[in-house]
Amino acid sequence: MITDPALILAASESNLGVGLAAIIVFGVGAQLLASRIQVPAILLLLLGGVLAGPVLEIIEPDELLGDLLFPAVSLAVGILLFEGGLGLRWAELERHGRGPIIRLITIGVLVTWVIGGIAAYFLIDVDRNAAILLGAILVVSGPTVVLPLIRFARVREPVNGILRWEGIFIDPVGATLAIVVLDAVIENEGTGGSIERVLTTAAAGTAAGLIGAGILTLLFNRHWVPDNLHNPFTLAMVVGAFAAADLVQAEAGLFATTVMGVALANQRWAPIGHIREFEENLGSLILAGLFIILGARVDLDQLVDFLPESVALSAVLIFVARPVAVYLSTVGSGLTFVERAYLACMSPRGIVAASVSALFALELEEAGQPVEALAPVTFIVIVTTVLFSAIASRVGANRFRVARPAPQGVAFIGGPDWALDVAAWLSDHEVPTLVVTTDPFEVDAATRRGVLTYQGKVDSEDLLMAMDSVGILVAIGVSRFQELNSLVIERSAEAIGRANVYHLPRIDDDDDDEAGHGAVMARRPFGRDATQIQIEQLMASDWNVTAVSADDFDAAALRDAIPLLALDDDGPRVLTALPDKAPAGHARHVYLARPRDPAADPVQGSGGSVAP
Repeated sequence: MITDPALILAASESNLGVGLAAIIVFGVGAQLLASRIQVPAILLLLLGGVLAGPVLEIIEPDELLGDLLFPAVSLAVGILLFEGGLGLRWAELERHGRGPIIRLITIGVLVTWVIGGIAAYFLIDVDRNAAILLGAILVVSGPTVVLPLIRFARVREPVNGILRWEGIFIDPVGATLAIVVLDAVIENEGTGGSIERVLTTAAAGTAAGLIGAGILTLLFNRHWVPDNLHNPFTLAMVVGAFAAADLVQAEAGLFATTVMGVALANQRWAPIGHIREFEENLGSLILAGLFIILGARVDLDQLVDFLPESVALSAVLIFVARPVAVYLSTVGSGLTFVERAYLACMSPRGIVAASVSALFALELEEAGQPVEALAPVTFIVIVTTVLFSAIASRVGANRFRVARPAPQGVAFIGGPDWALDVAAWLSDHEVPTLVVTTDPFEVDAATRRGVLTYQGKVDSEDLLMAMDSVGILVAIGVSRFQELNSLVIERSAEAIGRANVYHLPRIDDDDDDEAGHGAVMARRPFGRDATQIQIEQLMASDWNVTAVSADDFDAAALRDAIPLLALDDDGPRVLTALPDKAPAGHARHVYLARPRDPAADPVQGSGGSVAP
């Protein structure tokens, strides 16, 4: 046995480090695996948490964080609500119709509470007060589960917007309701006190959020915060607003961060694009940690004891409470039957329900009114509803036809003649194309070829909206203007991922920023030696753009060609080397090559003749 205090402290610190490292490793690993096998990350995160917690006993959140556990979880949720609020625009609210959204977080919450409370009373072995409290806790959905699922399913508007607005605002509303119910029912507080609690929570949170957003906007607009401190300063302000609101009223911090994010998203005095990107990255890490902690806190014995009753309660919430809430909230909204049906399928519970139930279980135990079922029932409901919604999000989106088509388009940044030739050919073969340029001559040339163009501000949300509406999968920087390539590539990476953006340097000099490649974080397309100058010279020497199928593939004849794209059922794929195999099935490879045999499918080149 170790008795030396120094050794005990060292062992404790070592366990703390291992636990924190395990949370990050399991969380990020689960998200990476989910992206590779195309399943919702939430499911693997919960599974990873259970594996790391009660199974392998690597992570023990209560021992790891102690009294900091629930304040840390609450703060983390607040940051996620801020990140979600940054994506909410009042213009979207008007477009989707504010009626359904407001009714979902008011009428919908009340309906879910009543039905959930009644079901809990008859299905779970708890008294009336505990059933009412459990029903209040289980109204909370939240962006931690809704946003990843609708992003995974590529849900189209207006359903996407309604679910996003509901998911973000229902967290503070639901948490406030749960606290009021705890005070009014468990502690026998009067109705007047409950109403005062609600008003105080909403007022304190709204005031703190608006003040925080106002300070950030003013400081950024006056350039009083250095650029390198924008992100950490914003995070500090979010934490400060959360803490200030919570000092006035418990759980008002969730209101504060939500209001702060929405207010920043809708102001027009300071740019926040870089803030949004930082918060999205931070949000992914926080989300991973939260669900790993949630899974690690599971008591497997309690889960087994309450499993049948909890699954039955989940069924009532999924198949009764949610459809009724959606029906009453969308009457006269103009939504179609299939859109309302999809809304009814999406009712996952998230981390706020888990943290509130665990916190209330401790408070009830300290008050001498323990409710053993509270935490395990809530966890089972979370897992069950998340699992159902994860399946319904993808299957329902396709079944009800509310999913956007998978992106299969190509965006060219800049419009040299050879790129317009490729874009025109792709467009003729039903591959969506977009040319992003600020050059009026390139716009005119693209228009004459029938190619869509974007000529607005390249550092605005309008560019991302245009790419999303066209369905862009990959973007290739081919402009002779370095600044245009750099700006659009950085902006495009936010929407389609950095793995799908490419940059063709002007000359073959990776160390020269003016050449275009050294200053841009993007993959190099068309082979290691290809450059803009080289392609322009070849086009002037009668080379042209040629599409080759499996039937006329001749590796020897194409050994000097420059590979451009591969087209198959999964969409366009930029070639970074010359393929040594023929295209499979109905796929085609697109090259820049000398005029070749008549079997080739030619494209008219600006600098050369059509392939014979």
